[in-house]
Amino acid sequence: MNDAMALPNGSSAGGPKTEEGKEVARWNATRHGISSPAPVVPGLEKQEDWQEHRAAILEQLCPVGHLEFTLAERVALLTWRLHRVTRYEAESIAISQEQVEDDIHNSRQLISCFTGEGLAATTHPTDIRGEAVDTKRADSAFRRFPSEKAGKVLRAEAAGAIVFGVYLAAKKALGGELNVEALDLPGVPEDAAIEELPAMKVEDVRGCIEVLAAAASVDPAELLEAAADEAGYEARRAAHKKEDMERDISRKVRERILDDDATLQKIARYEAHLSRQLYQALHELEALQTRRLGGNAPLARLDVQGT
Repeated sequence: MNDAMALPNGSSAGGPKTEEGKEVARWNATRHGISSPAPVVPGLEKQEDWQEHRAAILEQLCPVGHLEFTLAERVALLTWRLHRVTRYEAESIAISQEQVEDDIHNSRQLISCFTGEGLAATTHPTDIRGEAVDTKRADSAFRRFPSEKAGKVLRAEAAGAIVFGVYLAAKKALGGELNVEALDLPGVPEDAAIEELPAMKVEDVRGCIEVLAAAASVDPAELLEAAADEAGYEARRAAHKKEDMERDISRKVRERILDDDATLQKIARYEAHLSRQLYQALHELEALQTRRLGGNAPLARLDVQGT
């Protein structure tokens, strides 16, 4: 006997008629997920991942009948939500880790206000790293400069670091301001700021040192040596500051391997709530299937969890 009545054109109508056929047809919607709830968060989860997860759970549990199917689908829903809890915990820790450097910046900025350095102090890890790189580059430029040959063109970073460093040393020697705009610095464009100079020839840089030394009434060699010593000191200070900052970051990263207590408690409560519902659904499904197969299943069950 056919499950469906045949029509003249070869198609069928009315769906399956036998109990076996109805049971098979009932799984069509299950496999395609037409009648199931879709607990998919838009933008974060994928509909196809939910359908695959749901189909795998139903295939594993093999429900028969509406009630077993409902319980099996509930198992799929609860396990999906439990996976979301794990993802929430991971994302929460990741966000906390991403905020480490900003939190260190805020903490150091507050300390600098109390120590008198003020908001101008370099406190953000990104700026501290940049400062370490810049001061090391300036120190290297000063150490190489005495052996540089005439005619060589120094890159803007090196030329600027040397001339600006010597300018600061000249100001310090004068004990006050130095009107650099009134000075005729060779190789320096009229509209160029002393802090940002273009690439320059070695002889032009030496000429700038002589002009600045004359303005400060200091021997050029002594002025250059003083500027080089200051550059070395700043490079060591910035390197030490960077090392200290990196240690703070490493320590705080290790401290944030777990979430804060409030978040952990929230996660634990929600996970325990879902787990209880999951075990209840599994136990009820097991009892239904046991009775369907002719076995004896208790009407009541006591679940004990813990050590």
